[in-house]
Amino acid sequence: MEKFFRNALKVSIASLVTSIILYVVIIGFFLLSAVTASAFDTVIKVTVPILTLITILGFIYSFFIKGKQKIPFLILHFVSLCAISFGIYLTVSFQGFAP
Repeated sequence: MEKFFRNALKVSIASLVTSIILYVVIIGFFLLSAVTASAFDTVIKVTVPILTLITILGFIYSFFIKGKQKIPFLILHFVSLCAISFGIYLTVSFQGFAP
């Protein structure tokens, strides 16, 4: 485990893969019509904090990548953080519209 966290590129790739998997889980639960609102709410409450922490960890580790691979990883993690922030903003903004 120590060798894994010492290699910034591996941590950043693992963070991106985990983020994509969590995005797919969230979108999959949203698109399923059989899922109730309470189940979707539970999935959101569990996955969004994990997604946020993993993305921040990957973003920080992206600064320690050496070479030309640094910029794409920084951009991908930044876009992921922006998507999370925008989703939270929309959730708070439209909270009063739901019955």
